[in-house]
Amino acid sequence: MDQTLDKYFCQACGGERKHVVLFEKKTSGAEDEYNFQWINRFRIIECAGCENISFLKMYGDNFMMREGQDGEMEYYEDSDVYPPYLKQGEELSGLHQLPENIKSIYRETVNALKVDSLLLTAAGFRAVIEATCNHLKIKQANLAERIDQLHSNGYLSKAESRRLHSIRFLGNSALHEIQTPKAEQLVILLAIVNHLLSNLFISDKLIKGKLDIPLDNYDDFINVIKRSVRKELIGKEVSLDALLDKAKRLMSTKDYKSFRTSFVEESEKGGFDFLEVADADSAKFKITKLPKLVNTFDFYI
Repeated sequence: MDQTLDKYFCQACGGERKHVVLFEKKTSGAEDEYNFQWINRFRIIECAGCENISFLKMYGDNFMMREGQDGEMEYYEDSDVYPPYLKQGEELSGLHQLPENIKSIYRETVNALKVDSLLLTAAGFRAVIEATCNHLKIKQANLAERIDQLHSNGYLSKAESRRLHSIRFLGNSALHEIQTPKAEQLVILLAIVNHLLSNLFISDKLIKGKLDIPLDNYDDFINVIKRSVRKELIGKEVSLDALLDKAKRLMSTKDYKSFRTSFVEESEKGGFDFLEVADADSAKFKITKLPKLVNTFDFYI
């Protein structure tokens, strides 16, 4: 059976689209004592645009009446499309970039929001903040102090930390006072959480190798040096500045001096198997072999 329906949400298109019925199964019943009649319709539907398949459940009974546009009372049916979807807001993309525990809690929380489990959603967003603090080893006594410490440690701006407190307040009300939040409040929290997780775990990974970012971490500094060593340099002496090349401009003067000192000292102690110190004062090194690289996609040079 093919029948054009009213518009329903299409997961693939990301919005309401006309659908066609591919299959329908009906069940119905009645109770004579109350003159009560009901019907269930179970349908497999296909988006008329992209051909994405969904499942539609419809329910109606003879007491389900409402005022229509012309002022007359009319019969209606409730409908639910599966799989569930967010009625407002967007799910974070790049979830595979998140730490596993945070990703699991985030998915459960968004799934709760999709089915209008509002108390669980508020508690879930609070749990995402807790899990993020755990991952970043922020271990203050309570969540309020941990959120403030995220700002103190440079992970968040002051404005961002204030927004996280709003998640804490709503989560506490849901957990301790069993106070159900409004759906529109949770959509705002979803946007705040998406921004947090994207900034902390996703954005840098997406731009790495594509855009220049500040080089302010010693491990990344070593990574740049390793990726600068080419086969033709083996057996030759080369300065640290030559190895860094354009990456040097990504560091502050203070960081560069600190990294350079640490690198020379570590090299003098035999900390690297691919080079030897030729002149510590001028930071010159003799390349002995190609370094072993852990990742082949990681960095900017």
